[in-house]
Amino acid sequence: MAMKARRGVSKISGSGTAPRRARPQAVAAPEISRCFYEWVPDGEVAGSFEDKKLRLTRRVLFLSRRWLNMLDGELRSTGDSHARWITLLWVGMMGGRHKIGELADQVGVELPTLVRLLNRLEQEGLVERRALRGSNRAKTVVLTPKGRRLSATMNDIVIRVRAEFLRGVNEARLNDALELLDSLLAKYARVVMWQPDS
Repeated sequence: MAMKARRGVSKISGSGTAPRRARPQAVAAPEISRCFYEWVPDGEVAGSFEDKKLRLTRRVLFLSRRWLNMLDGELRSTGDSHARWITLLWVGMMGGRHKIGELADQVGVELPTLVRLLNRLEQEGLVERRALRGSNRAKTVVLTPKGRRLSATMNDIVIRVRAEFLRGVNEARLNDALELLDSLLAKYARVVMWQPDS
């Protein structure tokens, strides 16, 4: 499908990364160095309802990649990554009370991918596999003390990156965005507040 370039260009944060350091204390605002080009498909009218739906989906995709790039950039400065952070986070939240397959569902990866990552984390002394209580064969995984310390350090980094990513967004605008995203999410998932088992 042929596309028409929209007049004007919206500039959105680029992919600059913070300099390497042992433990980042603040997230440097990335320099805006790339362009986000708008376009309208042939047959559509700029500013129409269909055009706005296209613009929304393109922004969601762009910003999700931007978030992951920012987060990975900061975590890489300490030798970590988003994949390691989210895995250790959910291992800690599940507290050894769920199967490894359920952990894969929450992390959002296929089981073989998670098993490879868990193997590396276990070799580093960050997690430990155990038999799941009440089962002879099922396995679970728990954080070691070293894993808990690393997870806490990474969580501090994530909090700083999130603050920079959402800098300038007030609570009213955040509530509006959440209302829209929650209405879309409800079409594809049942939202349940995570309650750790007692």
